[in-house]
Amino acid sequence: MTTPLVLDSLDIQGFRPFDHFRVERLGRVTLFTGKNNVGKSSLLEAIWLYAYQGAVPIIWQILESRDEGRAPRLGSPRNFEDPAPVVKNLFHGRKEIRDHLGSIQIGPVDSPDKALTVALGWYKIHIDEEGGRELKPLQFEDFNTADQPILALAVRVGSQPEVVYRFDRRYPESEKKSRCIFVSANGLNRVEVGQLWDDITLTNLEEDVLSSLRIIAPEVERVNLIDNADLGRDRGRIAKTKISVLPDPVPLRSLGEGMNRLFGMALALVNAKDGVLLIDEIESGLHYSVQPDVWRLVFETAHRLNVQVFATTHSWDCIEAFQQAADENKQEEGILIRLENKRGRIVATEFDERRLGIATREEIEVR
Repeated sequence: MTTPLVLDSLDIQGFRPFDHFRVERLGRVTLFTGKNNVGKSSLLEAIWLYAYQGAVPIIWQILESRDEGRAPRLGSPRNFEDPAPVVKNLFHGRKEIRDHLGSIQIGPVDSPDKALTVALGWYKIHIDEEGGRELKPLQFEDFNTADQPILALAVRVGSQPEVVYRFDRRYPESEKKSRCIFVSANGLNRVEVGQLWDDITLTNLEEDVLSSLRIIAPEVERVNLIDNADLGRDRGRIAKTKISVLPDPVPLRSLGEGMNRLFGMALALVNAKDGVLLIDEIESGLHYSVQPDVWRLVFETAHRLNVQVFATTHSWDCIEAFQQAADENKQEEGILIRLENKRGRIVATEFDERRLGIATREEIEVR
């Protein structure tokens, strides 16, 4: 029995380059392609935000990943900078918030009951008769006379009650509400790798990770993460691997960037069980000759562990490898989506397995 997808289609309004963007059909594994600066990474960010229902920690991770802003540190928020110039980067057109309060909507096509809405607004602190404090929306005519108006986000999913979040508060990681992992083009850092490894070590999922490494190095026997006094625990651990032809373990990074990239992707894939995996520039660091096997691993594992995978690429080799694996896998559907900028609007063109097979055979440009 096929498990329902987290997203079978996608509608994005008001987020980054997307004024109004629609994809009518998504697969168990969906690959997005297109020229540079057409919105591929932003699309993954939108899905990330949707999967976590607008959680504030994810918003700050999105902004920090592009050097667009930094979340308040633990402790007093009094030194926190004005959020208006920072948060505007999330909204289409990056308009000045002093003059324009934007909103974002993300969800399946024509499914308002599942849509995530994130709206900016100005609020004031209201103190009730018992001394309780809460945020109340500011009316436009009251803004100029309000004492210290507060910029905040109102987050709503479907018809659920909205939740208002201030920007000058550091919200705990527990605010995250889903199992969704984002692997950037630069890969995972040591701390992220360590957290994911600890979640699956000594389980059957560990063998899935080792199998992925054997795509490049069949002689891999074991992997472990080792503390390094020079790094300190707060900066992560070093991955080392036992190779059958060598007497001593070696750092995984010494075997090449491809091994390190594959290790991170495999860890993310198995940890995304019953959730979503997002991979930006999936081909990064991987030689074209191993990409068909990597895609086979993705399709098989995604089916077995009920993971919906979204990835991006601008590599023709990656597209060909994806088509080959998608054609071989009869259990789950693989779809390629090409993004194009047409007169300032981002539009999507869908290539299912049949159309993609024709395109690759005829060498039709789909990047």
